[in-house]
Amino acid sequence: MRYVLILLLGLLPHSVLAANRMALVIGNDSYSDVPVLEKAGADARAVSEKLRGLGFDTVEAIDQDRRGMNSRISEFTSKLQPGDTAFVFYAGHGVEIDGENYLLPTDIIAPSGGESDFVKSESIALSDLLDRVRKTGARTAIAVIDACRDNPFETAQGRSIGGTRGLGRIAAPQGTFVIFSAGAGQMALDRLHDGDEAQNSVFTRALLPRLSKPGLELRALVSDLRIEVRDLASSVQHRQVPAYYDELLGEFYFTNAAVAAPVASALPDTGMRADLELARSVGTVNALDSFLNRYKANADDYSYTVALQLRESLAQADTAPVSRQADTETVEVAADPVVTDQRNVMRDTQVALNALGCSAGGADGVAGPRTRRAFGAYLRDSGSDLGADDLGTAHALEELQGHNGTICKVAVAPTPALKPKTTTLSMAGTWNFKATCALLVKVTGQVRYTRAGGNKYNGKLADSLGQKANTVIYLNESQLSGTDYFPGITVTWRGRLAPDGNSFTANGSTGCAVYAWRVG
Repeated sequence: MRYVLILLLGLLPHSVLAANRMALVIGNDSYSDVPVLEKAGADARAVSEKLRGLGFDTVEAIDQDRRGMNSRISEFTSKLQPGDTAFVFYAGHGVEIDGENYLLPTDIIAPSGGESDFVKSESIALSDLLDRVRKTGARTAIAVIDACRDNPFETAQGRSIGGTRGLGRIAAPQGTFVIFSAGAGQMALDRLHDGDEAQNSVFTRALLPRLSKPGLELRALVSDLRIEVRDLASSVQHRQVPAYYDELLGEFYFTNAAVAAPVASALPDTGMRADLELARSVGTVNALDSFLNRYKANADDYSYTVALQLRESLAQADTAPVSRQADTETVEVAADPVVTDQRNVMRDTQVALNALGCSAGGADGVAGPRTRRAFGAYLRDSGSDLGADDLGTAHALEELQGHNGTICKVAVAPTPALKPKTTTLSMAGTWNFKATCALLVKVTGQVRYTRAGGNKYNGKLADSLGQKANTVIYLNESQLSGTDYFPGITVTWRGRLAPDGNSFTANGSTGCAVYAWRVG
């Protein structure tokens, strides 16, 4: 909010403001003692090339043994400075052992008797790698791990080492965002089928174009990425939904919308995707043919690839014979984007959560705090691969309705009927604030908020650096989220209002810590 502060833009040295963007990219294919891979090296090279084009100083490591991996990691971390952005990409074999995820160098030896301690000592623990990055003082760390293939140490006889497939859930350090190419216990696909000639894995081919999409915030990137990977995998009857672990403070963009060249599009992506969903719901070869004919100018789009795979699967399975009338008629795909009734989906979601003992309250179709808590309880107790951002989606509803019995071990406590005898919390009024930012720079100021309807407030802010901004905030129970609009910079922030409503603390996308108190 008073990340105003970061209007240190004119006061701090340029080297501090323009923090470096560093990347470590590893791709291991040529394993000496476990099954070799086909696309990990190509994935790493493609990601390196993309990141260099986005201004990342990149350390690339292809087919590295344990010593080589450690050397490259040390080279990478030695370049990192406090405040930098660190990006790590790994493609290769990985295995989960005793709750820890290990990245395997090319010289890893497969023990004959299931000696998991040997594998641990000869591999790179993901948590150790993330800790090494964190200790450099990097402000933002993003790790993308495409290592969720079959366990290379699984044996037909005797005791296997690690989980059957995939990686396990992790606890990401603060300031870190981790993406796995598949959910816990899932296998990531190298290719869709034997005839798939794509150079990159299913996950990486979906990731690459999004890295350079103008103005795409990291969380939106991941949300869209998960849908594409899920759809591509489901076209060959495989389940793969990338998992992510978000402990990032503030927002992150690979490409700034203000400076990126616009990307031309023959048709709006949302319209094409909506029409694909319609064709899928009809579920016939003719419906998919109609979609493919309409969008043949967009043959490079992933939605088109998904439609081709679905059409081939339907044609081969021949599970739904087409009538004579269907041979001569074409299913028309709506010209306008199909708008799903999200409120009905949310109502059905609330009904399903209640049936599973998760206590979502009344089915009003609104994703309020109680519904979000109920969905969070479901994610916690079910071991689902869904994320919090899947609440209210059709695929999340389908999963919920596929369960029977009680899932939530402890029902979410309903909102108390009796509330403390205090005035309803409000942000309206005048507030003083003080903030501590990079290099221990301290800024003070004042902001006045007026209610704009509902839980929204508008404000005018001025600080001790002489900067002024318009600000918009939202108050949800005691949670605050806001955006400050300064000349030349926009800052987002989150905070918490004290129970008495007279002070709050906040942290924002610029990394400043703020304390504010009511003065009028």
